[in-house]
Amino acid sequence: MQHFVLEQALNYLIDQGNADLGALNGKTLYFALEDLPINVNFVCTNDRIFVTTDTSAGADVDIKLKSSVFLALFQGEDLTELLRQDKIIIHGDVKTAQLLVDLLQQIDIDFEEILSKYTGDIVAHQVGKLAKSFKASDNPLETLKDELTTLLIAPTKSKLFKNKDA
Repeated sequence: MQHFVLEQALNYLIDQGNADLGALNGKTLYFALEDLPINVNFVCTNDRIFVTTDTSAGADVDIKLKSSVFLALFQGEDLTELLRQDKIIIHGDVKTAQLLVDLLQQIDIDFEEILSKYTGDIVAHQVGKLAKSFKASDNPLETLKDELTTLLIAPTKSKLFKNKDA
């Protein structure tokens, strides 16, 4: 099920961000997040990405990284520098990996704007603030978990709650 959601999300981002997938057509990329249970193949064909959990087939490139490094790539971090720091492990065609990174960095979407259509401006803005705080963190999943726990248990202590009397 998670691979289907990931596939839909990636193709939505590509469509909305007007990204050109042409350079990756015909390529298969094995992608694993070390701190999340995500081990999938991205099969790029017909300007779409298909996500499969059958990773037994060979891939043009194997990419392994942590979720915080994946977010850093979205923010424009240099792939070469992350490779030098051993934050990304790549086996295979590095050029294909660079094409994927370039594609991710092409996508420019205002998530708050999209979310506001479904939730309203206030909720979308608060979610955007939360997303920015965990993108800046070394461990975004831990930060998200802590912030959501605080918000649910003691909302007045949450960073998202602004006390107007203070």
